[in-house]
Amino acid sequence: MKIIEHLRRGEFSLSFEFFPPKTQEGEEELFQTILDLRPLNPTFVSVTYGAGGSTRERTRRIAQRIHTETDLTVMVHLTCIAHTKQELLEMLTSYKEMGIQNVLALRGDVPKADDFKPPEGACKHADELVSLIRENFKDYFCVCVASYPEGHPESPNMEWEIKFFKKKVLKGADFSITQMFFDNSYYYEFVELCRKEGINIPIIPGIMPITNFRQIQKFASMCGATIPQSLIDRMEPVAEKPEEVAKIGIEFAIRQCEDLIRNKAPGLHFYTLNKSKATLEVYKAISGLIPRQR
Repeated sequence: MKIIEHLRRGEFSLSFEFFPPKTQEGEEELFQTILDLRPLNPTFVSVTYGAGGSTRERTRRIAQRIHTETDLTVMVHLTCIAHTKQELLEMLTSYKEMGIQNVLALRGDVPKADDFKPPEGACKHADELVSLIRENFKDYFCVCVASYPEGHPESPNMEWEIKFFKKKVLKGADFSITQMFFDNSYYYEFVELCRKEGINIPIIPGIMPITNFRQIQKFASMCGATIPQSLIDRMEPVAEKPEEVAKIGIEFAIRQCEDLIRNKAPGLHFYTLNKSKATLEVYKAISGLIPRQR
């Protein structure tokens, strides 16, 4: 089923993101996580796609396994910067043949090689990938795109950020999931800027419960997400104590999600890192606030 159909009905969306493991052991651990989270009845789950297409076959295999072995709705990530249009069309065709109808269209990180050049005629930006999907598959796919409440690391300012986000929407994006953030004011301000520019697609906040402080510091520095100083001050003294970090991080994520639900966010998308414990604890605490499905 297309995710946008749920969102258009005003249904609150709960979703989880997974990445393709490198080993068979990791894959089995992932599917245990999926089994752990399945009772939460998510609207969909998503499977990431490595920079430069590095997880191409693994992404496809994991997506197909979830699609065939469970009743979960799957959204596949697809990056375009390192692929020819023909390669992209072949991948999209294979997903259509599987019966998968939801795609997250991304540019992807530019490979770090000094001599890297996109293939001739490639889609160099996500809006071009959205166009490619619409031109060749019409409305078969529900197309999601990324959004950045604090601005993409390459954006000089939020005006620039909104301009490029709007291009993706005008090309046919159905909804968006945000980069992780830890200060809800960035999300609310971003949504307000979008509405003023006539961007009215659902924008689902991306949530990352902190269970490893050093890891999240690295992630945040890479994507430009701000960790509130008050949270840093609490976590720094216990940074090498995983249980303490997780306790504080989960507590913080609960408060963050409660605020987003009360302020009418259309859903919550959890970056799980292929683990279930933190997400389950957050859900248990907020489940009473989640709007009932119609």
